Amino acid sequence: MSAVEIRAEIQSYLEQVKDESFLKVVHSMLGTYVQELEDSIIGYEADGSPVTASVAKAQFAEDLSKPEEFMSVEDFEKELDQLTA
Repeated sequence: MSAVEIRAEIQSYLEQVKDESFLKVVHSMLGTYVQELEDSIIGYEADGSPVTASVAKAQFAEDLSKPEEFMSVEDFEKELDQLTA
């Protein structure tokens, strides 16, 4: 059965359903599925919370907008000497 045939059959089934609460469940399920497609989970934080594409994209843009700070090897060695002294 092709995707077009499946969609047509689902539409036919939905037209026969009279129970509004069931239609709300189907609507909610499809809405959640579409939302997840638009903003899919691309990874997880160390605590297990999901990271969505939109959140990661915003974080990357913020990180790129910040000037990078570099430390010379000499400055690093001085700082290291101060910590170990």
